Amino acid sequence: MAFGDKKDKEILFKMIVCFMIGIGSSTLLYEFVKPSYTYAEAKAIVEQKYDAEVIDSHFTTITQVESGKEVYRMNAIKDSKEIEIVFNPYTEEIIFLQ
Repeated sequence: MAFGDKKDKEILFKMIVCFMIGIGSSTLLYEFVKPSYTYAEAKAIVEQKYDAEVIDSHFTTITQVESGKEVYRMNAIKDSKEIEIVFNPYTEEIIFLQ
């Protein structure tokens, strides 16, 4: 056989099993820590709830000091005024800054 003796096959099998466990663990961890809403979904929620037009920008996320998690920062126009909004994608909390 190309793999050599039985010990080499056991090592290869253990490496493959460890790799698969690592991939599965990483996938599960990501599912637990990912935000509940994407930026596009958050934008739609803000536009719908507050009848405001969200202005797209390149700077869309900031880190919240209290939690250390990223939140979405948006500029919107409501009643002809530009306002700044922070949307927490984990709790759906909306904070008006201006």
